[in-house]
Amino acid sequence: MPRELNVRAIVIQGLAILLLCAIIEILAGNVLESMKEQLAVALPGLILAIPPLLDLRGNINGALASRLGTALHTGVIEPKLSMSAELKVNIISSMILSFLASATIGLLSVGVGTLFGITSINVLGIVTIAIIAGVVSGIILAAITVMVSIFAYVRGWDPDNVTAPLMATIGDLLTMISIFLVAILVV
Repeated sequence: MPRELNVRAIVIQGLAILLLCAIIEILAGNVLESMKEQLAVALPGLILAIPPLLDLRGNINGALASRLGTALHTGVIEPKLSMSAELKVNIISSMILSFLASATIGLLSVGVGTLFGITSINVLGIVTIAIIAGVVSGIILAAITVMVSIFAYVRGWDPDNVTAPLMATIGDLLTMISIFLVAILVV
């Protein structure tokens, strides 16, 4: 009987989170659609950086969520909002990854744009937009990831079932908004 309850809990948690994620992804798509024409005119090369920047947020914060879930289950991190050494290491490493990967994505998008003849603003502009948008959304998502992981664990949910898919989805929305706002400021 406990196994049946476990499967039922996983399905209910997963279904609820995936439905919420579908709604958030629709919002992220609407943000992209609303900014597509402005970006295509003002910053045509930036459109090449958007898919990998979105994917980056899901990868980094999904990994952070998984590490926090494991740390909570094993007792390495206490289920409370306090900055332990283990939590600091995880957050700092995700921020370093965000910075380095965002810079790389900015440079690669300029390179690919040049290769295919897509005009772009200068290299510094694209890289700056990618880094600032990536780091700002990374900071916000790291905080949300910690809160959701702890909240899920305290409620008796498995953070691995809840946090990783939710952070990937929220990451898409926050990154789209960050890219749009930073691009407006840079241009």
